[in-house]
Amino acid sequence: MDKDEWYLLKVSDNEIFGPAPIGQFRIWASEAKISPLDRISNDERKTWLRAPMVGELQMDWLIEMPDGFLYGPTSIGTLQEFLATGEIDENVTVINTLDRAKTRIKDLPFFQASPQRVRGSVEIDPNGHGEGTSSEPSVMLKQRSLWLEKQVMELQREIGRWQEHAASLRSQFVEATGRDPL
Repeated sequence: MDKDEWYLLKVSDNEIFGPAPIGQFRIWASEAKISPLDRISNDERKTWLRAPMVGELQMDWLIEMPDGFLYGPTSIGTLQEFLATGEIDENVTVINTLDRAKTRIKDLPFFQASPQRVRGSVEIDPNGHGEGTSSEPSVMLKQRSLWLEKQVMELQREIGRWQEHAASLRSQFVEATGRDPL
C-alpha cells in the first residue's frame, strides 16, 4: 500500500472517506471539515489515530471556551470558521499544543490579517443594523456586506456537506451496481 493513501473515519456517522493523499485531508482540516474526534488511517484501515495526532493536519489549537470547556485540538481554519459564525469572539483564549502557549485569538498573527477579526466582532441583522450602527450609509453598507459574507460562508459550508453526501451516495451506487449513475 502507498503510504500516502489515507482514510478518514467521521465519528459522527462512521462514514469513511479515502483513499486520498494526506494533502487532501490537510485541506479538509483547514476548512473545519475534520473534527478532533475523527480518526485517520494510512495502513489500509487496520489502525486508526485521532485526527489531531497526525501532525500533517496541523490541528494544533485548543479553544478555551468562556465556560472553561476545551474544544480541540483543531486547526486555524476552524478557529476562523468559529469566529465567522460567532461561536467564539476575538477575546477567547487558545492554547498552542506544540509550545503550550496561551493567548487570545486577537493577539495571533493570523487574526491580525484575517477578515474574521471584523466578522466575529459585531452582531448584524439582515437590514444592516448592529451594535453601534451609525446612520452613515457607508457604515451601513459595510455592516450589510459583513453580514452577507457571513451568510455566504454558512451556505458554502452547507453546500460542502451536501456535496460530501452526494459523493457518498454516488459511491454507494457504484459499489452496489458496478456502474456510474447517469
